[in-house]
Amino acid sequence: MDYGIGSFTRMGAGFAPMALGIALAILGVVIFLEAWKTSETWLPPAWRPFLAITIGILAWVGLVETTGLFIATFAQVIICSLALPSPRWRNVIMLAGILAVSGYALFVIQLGVPLEAIG
Repeated sequence: MDYGIGSFTRMGAGFAPMALGIALAILGVVIFLEAWKTSETWLPPAWRPFLAITIGILAWVGLVETTGLFIATFAQVIICSLALPSPRWRNVIMLAGILAVSGYALFVIQLGVPLEAIG
């Protein structure tokens, strides 16, 4: 998919996502610099949440084409829930089900994204 950016007078489909991405990157740098100036002590990074969220996103990307939207969403939510110190598994499963169904309704049914429910 090629979404051209265009120009300020004739914006393409990729203009808004690119502008939003740049604005968020600038905002992130500003927040980091503000925190760096005001912080007296630095805590070590929380690797467990960082890795759980990163692996969860990568799992969804790797699974959605082969196993379908439902299984990929369940896997992502379960893996991402490992970022919590003590996840409540009943709530995690309920959240995964709600996200899978609502994601299917929104992206596949409403927007027509060509994804299978179950691969």
